[in-house]
Amino acid sequence: MTSTLRSVRVLALLPALLIAIVIWKLSDTPNLTIAHGTLDTVLRKLAHMAAFGGLAAACALAILAQRARLSTAITGGALLAIVYAGIDEVHQTFVPTRHGALTDVAIDALGIGIASIVLIKVFARRGVS
Repeated sequence: MTSTLRSVRVLALLPALLIAIVIWKLSDTPNLTIAHGTLDTVLRKLAHMAAFGGLAAACALAILAQRARLSTAITGGALLAIVYAGIDEVHQTFVPTRHGALTDVAIDALGIGIASIVLIKVFARRGVS
């Protein structure tokens, strides 16, 4: 394997790592709010879906860059993201004013599922299976 190919494979891991770090830092922030009242709740749940959907997609693309099959990459990306969602909720139980919730993992899983479907559709249009 050439050093250029090896570098590309390593660089493919960076987006997933960066998203995971951002999620961790946000989860580590006490009193995190986006807006007020019901709007805050809605926006935070949408942010959960987007962040974990993005993490799943980034993980899938990183796995794909390692020469895995598309189905393996998407499944692996989704599994990594859902495990991280669980770890994130446990982490929040140690942050003042935050708490972990299984409902948040379910919301994260919804975002992960949507991202996985989008990846399947995008790659299907490109003729990749």
